[in-house]
Amino acid sequence: MTYHYEINSLIELLTAIAAVTTVVILWKYRSSPGVRSLIYLELSVTVWALSYAFEFGTSVLDEKILWSKISYFGIAYLPVLYFLFTSGFSQKQKWIKRKYIIFLSVLPTAIIPLVFTNQYHHLIWTNVTLDEQADIAHYFHGPGFWVFYTYTEILIIAGLYNLLSSVAKYSSYYRSQIYTLVIGSIIPVAGNLVYVTGINPFPGFDWTPVSFVVTGFIIAFGVIRYRIFDLIPIARNKLLDRMNDSMLVINTDGIVEDYNRAALELASTKDKSILRKPFEEVFIDFKDIVKDFDPDEERKVELQMKGEKQNYDILITPLRNITNKLTGHLVIFHDITQLKETEKSILETNKQLLDEIENKERLIADLDAFAHTVAHDIKNPLSAIVSSISLLPGSIQRNDSEMVHELVDMLKISANKSIHITNELLTLSSVRQQNVRTGPLDISEIFTEAKVRMYNILPGDKVHIQKAGTWPKAIGYAAWIEEVWYNYLSNAVKYGGNPPHITVGADDMKNGYIRFWIKDNGNGIPPEDQSVLFNQFTRLNPETGQGHGLGLSIVRRIIEKLGGEVGVESTGEKGGGSLFYFTLPASES
Repeated sequence: MTYHYEINSLIELLTAIAAVTTVVILWKYRSSPGVRSLIYLELSVTVWALSYAFEFGTSVLDEKILWSKISYFGIAYLPVLYFLFTSGFSQKQKWIKRKYIIFLSVLPTAIIPLVFTNQYHHLIWTNVTLDEQADIAHYFHGPGFWVFYTYTEILIIAGLYNLLSSVAKYSSYYRSQIYTLVIGSIIPVAGNLVYVTGINPFPGFDWTPVSFVVTGFIIAFGVIRYRIFDLIPIARNKLLDRMNDSMLVINTDGIVEDYNRAALELASTKDKSILRKPFEEVFIDFKDIVKDFDPDEERKVELQMKGEKQNYDILITPLRNITNKLTGHLVIFHDITQLKETEKSILETNKQLLDEIENKERLIADLDAFAHTVAHDIKNPLSAIVSSISLLPGSIQRNDSEMVHELVDMLKISANKSIHITNELLTLSSVRQQNVRTGPLDISEIFTEAKVRMYNILPGDKVHIQKAGTWPKAIGYAAWIEEVWYNYLSNAVKYGGNPPHITVGADDMKNGYIRFWIKDNGNGIPPEDQSVLFNQFTRLNPETGQGHGLGLSIVRRIIEKLGGEVGVESTGEKGGGSLFYFTLPASES
């Protein structure tokens, strides 16, 4: 008798101590979903085990029955707490709501008063006998006990279902955790069956509380070994499924072991699940990043989708287990398309601002240079006008008609020069700012108008102009092309031979463009000077030439705005002349 008393009491005391130890281990994880229920479960086991220890500590049957009744304070809520723990772990949050907890606790709460009033109705135990040799009370269970037993088994089976359903719901990354909990859950069921069925090496000894402590130890082992509540799937789903970034866990064989909802949008398949499928088959557009799966270090890859304007920053991180063995890679896709578009927009805006600043600075420089140059060049015709006007009254009084005619001609030429300078400035401004509608050009008429303007400023009686061939049709803006011909003709007269011999013509370049040209018989332009001819305020011959250096820069601006180009050909030899040209798109009509 003494042997059984000591052994049974010791087992139950150790069971209580083990349960408290498990509570201490789990306490740091009490904020994790479901863990608080597990802590309460182990505390209930502690009450159950201590009550059993005191029951085995007495030889009086009535005292044994009293301690057995007290043990129900620990027994009654065990199945509810277990079910709540597994519901929290498997993310079935609705069962953890207050109304469901109250509903599930109705029967356990009712069973306690039935236990303490059993002598009046015998619903829990129909009879209790004492085995004096073994010092163990044998309880013969009534219908109330079997109702509670059935309820307990239903909740335990429901809890097991919660855990087993998590195996299919979560990836293999969490399987070790879930299997640990499943194994721990089966043990109390087996221990209780040993007691209820009577297949017991120690008849009358209830192994259930001992089994629950073993379960607690297994879960504690899972906490330490697999960090169950650090990697609990609840936290995983709440965090990852709310991420805008796509996340994948890929094992060393290239199989998808885990993913979040956003990753499905990148997959090449329309399947609702990509779990345990080859990465290169499911993510065809991203299969090239496999080469960046480095086992030793984290990699960051920027990828632009072919045929789409999608850009991704991809972070690839190696994953290792506690033995430092590589188990796979964590891959996070961050869509930076909007960032790239914003960056591109900022760069374009910056470029526009820089262009505007450059244009404004150039305009300021142009105006400054123009002020200096034009002030000098316009001084001569204005001085001539002033001088002619001051001499004109005297000539009229003397009735010197010849002098009057000379002064009038000088006034006309000087006024035309002043108007020409003003027109060129206006043309320069309009070419900068104006967008014109182009169309087919009548080059013959335009060239004639340019000659008339040129004769109004320069003496044309000794100028010989020869046209070579016919004028091909081209596309442009008539007013601007007249300005181009006028400048080319003026320069050919001013810098040509004495007398000037000018030849004009056009060639079909067979590439959709027409090249118009003018050749003079002057001394030519050295090659080293040709590159600056079309720059603003550059004169062909500052020593002898008159003008303000705007002409050729206007020509270049006009032609470039019309989609063509300008140039000069000259050997620089004396009397060799120069050929100036411009190109325009050919007209199909």
